[in-house]
Amino acid sequence: MHRIHQAIRDGRLPNCSSLAEELEVTPKTVMRDITFMRDNFRLPLVYDAERHGYRYEGDVSDFPSFEIGAEEIAALFFTRTALESIRGTELAGRLREAFGKLTRSIGDRVALDWADLDEAFSRKVPNMPAREVKLFGELADAVVRQLGIGFHYRKLGGDAAETRKVRPLHLGEVDGGWYLIAFDEVREALRTFALPRITRLKVGTKHFDRPPGFDGREHLRRSFGIWSGEGESSVVRVILSDYAARLAQERRWHPTQEVKVLDAKGDRVEVSFEAGALQEVVRWVLSFGSKAKVIAPRELKSLVRDEVKKMAG
Repeated sequence: MHRIHQAIRDGRLPNCSSLAEELEVTPKTVMRDITFMRDNFRLPLVYDAERHGYRYEGDVSDFPSFEIGAEEIAALFFTRTALESIRGTELAGRLREAFGKLTRSIGDRVALDWADLDEAFSRKVPNMPAREVKLFGELADAVVRQLGIGFHYRKLGGDAAETRKVRPLHLGEVDGGWYLIAFDEVREALRTFALPRITRLKVGTKHFDRPPGFDGREHLRRSFGIWSGEGESSVVRVILSDYAARLAQERRWHPTQEVKVLDAKGDRVEVSFEAGALQEVVRWVLSFGSKAKVIAPRELKSLVRDEVKKMAG
C-alpha cells in the first residue's frame, strides 16, 4: 500500500494492471488494497476513467501510519523466534527476508532492538528437518489449491507403510508437531497424519471441493492433543491434587477446560473438558501419577487402569 500510495502521489496514474505487474501480485490484490486505503484510511482515491488510472482528489502529503503497540511488538517477536525451528533451510531464508521487509517498514516509527528482546525472552522450539520443511511446503500448496494427493504412511504402531489417497484440508501444529487433516478417499472419513511419517508424496492435478462447513481449527479444538476421535465427544472429569492441582490453575490444556477448586488452599481441584478421543488423555493422566484420579468417563477409567497394570508388568 505504501508503494501504491507513492505511485499515485507521483502522478503516474497507475491502474490495477500496471500496479499488479510492478508489485508482482494479482490485480485482485491491488483492488483489495486500494479499497482498503479508500475505506479504512479515508484517502481521497478516485479512478480517472479518461486517463485510465487512479489519482488523489485533493492533497495527500503522507501515508497514514499504522499504530504499533505492545501486542504487535510481541507478535513480531514470536514470529521471529518461530523461524528458528527451520534455521538453515531455503524456506527460512525466504521467510526471514519477508520478515525483514516488514520490520524495516516500521523502523522509523518503532525502535526495535532485537538484542534487548533476546535477553528478555526465549522460546524452546523444535527444529524441523529439511525434509519436513520441503514436505510442509508441498502439502501447504496442495491444501490451498485444493488438489488431491497420494503418499505412503506408516501408522505409529504399524509394521509397514500403507498407500493413502486423500484430499488435504488443513495443516495444524500441536505440541510442536505438524499434522495434516485430510479426507481419506478409501476410508471415506477424516483422518489425521503426522508429517514425519509421510513419505513418497505425490501431488495430483485433480481439484476437489472443500466440504461445506469444515473448520480445521474447530476440528482440532475437539481433540486433546491431536486425536479428535469419531462421533460425539466425552466429558472428561479428573481430580488433581498437590502440585498437579496448582498446575491446573496455571495452565490451559484444552479450550473447553474448566477448573473447580475443591479446598480452601487450592491443593485439590477438579479439571473437566470435552475430548473426542481418549488415547492422549490417558497419557496426560498418567503424567501426574498418584496425583490424578479419574472420575469420568468410565471408558477413561478403564483405559488408565489397564495401562497401569501393563506398566507394573
